[in-house]
Amino acid sequence: MPAARGPWSSPASAFGRALACERERQSKSMNRLAKIAGTHASEVSRLERGLRDPRLSTMVRLAAALDVPLGALVKDVAAPSLRYERA
Repeated sequence: MPAARGPWSSPASAFGRALACERERQSKSMNRLAKIAGTHASEVSRLERGLRDPRLSTMVRLAAALDVPLGALVKDVAAPSLRYERA
């Protein structure tokens, strides 16, 4: 049986949590952040809930809109474990 995964176990979820925390810390609405970043509030919502893997360009725009380095939003993102098997 596979191990249970927590709600923030995927890279997209970890990024989304960091995005939501920073947005809320700055008291910005999803609509305001989306407008500054040049995207839609529905996209910000999906990203914050970890429902979408963000494109690098989107992550850069969101970080700029929040005036934080991109690293602040990805510091808790763990690389997926990869297994290499010889054929």
